[in-house]
Amino acid sequence: MTALFITGTDTGVGKTFVACALATALRACGRRVAVMKPVETGVDGTPDDALRLRAAADDRAPLDAICPLRFRAPLAPAVAARLEGRTIDVGALVEAIGRRARDADVLLVEGAGGLLVPLDARTTWADLAARAALPLLIVAANRLGTVNHCALTARAAAAAGLSVRGFVLSQPAAESDASAATNARTIADLTGLRCVGVVGHRSAPADAASALDLDALF
Repeated sequence: MTALFITGTDTGVGKTFVACALATALRACGRRVAVMKPVETGVDGTPDDALRLRAAADDRAPLDAICPLRFRAPLAPAVAARLEGRTIDVGALVEAIGRRARDADVLLVEGAGGLLVPLDARTTWADLAARAALPLLIVAANRLGTVNHCALTARAAAAAGLSVRGFVLSQPAAESDASAATNARTIADLTGLRCVGVVGHRSAPADAASALDLDALF
């Protein structure tokens, strides 16, 4: 079984879309895919990101197994949990990831926000990924500033002892800027990481899936 933790350089960079495209690509190769969004914030009713992941992977697991924790406030998980008088048991999430990993050929785990977003007062997504022994895929927006964001995320991952399989650049906004043509090469040269794909704005899932280099990831 193979697992991958999908993190972003920020919120709103296309992380869920890339995760869905990756699930689509893996299914097209005949892989059985399981997904998790361990914590989703900004949930008013159903967890939208988790439902999108579930549909892309055709994951038949109960929604509570895919997204165990949901909070109303669109804030960092630690803050959203505190506002509801709740705490996040990181150990329980690590155990849940282990159980889900037995359900398929590939498990895709999507974080919320960036790698150093807190789950409790002192524990971040980086700590969870390290405890669950999950390699990373970094998703970043293909715009000015992303070189710095990707380099910072890569250094934070290295400091936490995490393996990074590569990065994907997405275009969450309709308009792009001049940096979009050079970001992938610049980030690869600076960090030594492989660009696994560049995904356009509002690409169809199948088109986005075809832009991803699965051999580089797995």
